[in-house]
Amino acid sequence: MKILFVGNSITWHPVKEEIGWMHEWGMAASSEDNDFVHIVMNRVREIHPGATHKVAWAVAWEREYWDTVHLVAFKEFINFQPDVIIVKINENVTEARNDEYPYKHYYNKLLEYINPIGSSKLILCTGFWKKGTLDDAVKEIAVENNYPVVELNHLDTDEMKAFDTYGDLPPAGHPGDKGMAAIADAVWYELKKMI
Repeated sequence: MKILFVGNSITWHPVKEEIGWMHEWGMAASSEDNDFVHIVMNRVREIHPGATHKVAWAVAWEREYWDTVHLVAFKEFINFQPDVIIVKINENVTEARNDEYPYKHYYNKLLEYINPIGSSKLILCTGFWKKGTLDDAVKEIAVENNYPVVELNHLDTDEMKAFDTYGDLPPAGHPGDKGMAAIADAVWYELKKMI
């Protein structure tokens, strides 16, 4: 069993001292085991002990999703041939660019690129932070292709974030352990049906 997570800082983020982030896992979980990717994979391994995963970091794509040059960064993950691809992006996309560059079109292009022969099952997620038209586009794609969609907007509350740990530093607006657990539960609800 191979799982590919396509995500951003909530999925994984390298050390960035200037913003107070000193770890290499999903921002702003208190430990690697508490980020949503590892919570999900621990559950997967209870069923498939040899399961593996990879994380495709999509931040550059999010920021300039209309520029196809950013698709090349995902090439290595095609060879991974994942059984399931979980796409949890949107947070770094600017809604204002949607009129000029229709997000739905380019999101579809991303899905086609990372799943070229359609052999992987897909799970799409809305943003943790509310993204209006962008989340609507993801839900439309899910309906049109019969993909499960994990809606996360309801988690965009202070209770689910890491303000207690990070104060006014940038990681604070990211999901803390409670938020990560809630994301994991929502993803797992769909993923367990597939594995």
